Amino acid sequence: LMVLLFILLVAMAWGYDQIFTGRAALLHLGAFTATIMSANVFFIIMPNQRIVVADLQAGRSPDAKYGKIAKLRSTHNNYLTLPVIFLMLSNHYPLAFASQYNWLIAGLVFLMGVTIRHYFNTRHARAGNPTWTWPATVILFICVIWLSGLPLWQDEDLDSRGMSEQQTLFANADGYAAVHDIVVGRCSMCHAREPVYDGIRRAPKHIYLETEFDITAEAGAVFLQSAASHAMPPANVTSMEEGERAQIRRWFRNATEHMPLRVALQ
Repeated sequence: LMVLLFILLVAMAWGYDQIFTGRAALLHLGAFTATIMSANVFFIIMPNQRIVVADLQAGRSPDAKYGKIAKLRSTHNNYLTLPVIFLMLSNHYPLAFASQYNWLIAGLVFLMGVTIRHYFNTRHARAGNPTWTWPATVILFICVIWLSGLPLWQDEDLDSRGMSEQQTLFANADGYAAVHDIVVGRCSMCHAREPVYDGIRRAPKHIYLETEFDITAEAGAVFLQSAASHAMPPANVTSMEEGERAQIRRWFRNATEHMPLRVALQ
């Protein structure tokens, strides 16, 4: 059951990462995990305790299965405590949420929660001294550090990348020059390899909008987030004007005039 729970949490982490920004994905994952913990208490542990207490008060011998089930769920909650704290505080640490591998980082943190709590649980129960949990935790933590800083180890040659046929269409479409200036001026302070916006250490979802290659590769997202909607910039912090959004819409329509919308938005 614990393995299935771990798989579920990692799957949810990946799913949230496909929908939300890294910051929101980890917060939602923390809330989801905390909901599981609360459900364990209110729907399993406490009802089972009431059944056992009622049996004892009635002079009956309580069924041991209720205690075993409650103990299992209590153990789950015990192992999830540290990861939940990490997830709920993660929005302060871009190295955790701003990595494209944040869902993997979350999975490793769940495993670290198990190894750390297993050590203390065993010690408190006077059932041994599982020192193997220390190197296991260190290895997991090193993996987290490596994943969070992976872009630093990657030497990406921006000039060597070839544009796809679809990107070329966007680059050659009427209005691209103006859109390039708009996107660079309104978006690239966050969506950069070295963001300059205060508090942003990594480009959200690792989407870069600095070069022609970047902008044409993310043309669909630029259109959806800043022209078809007002989702970006968030709270319009960079004061993108309606006229600029209209220019992005015209450029996108010019480029996709003979292109299926599904393909254009990829």
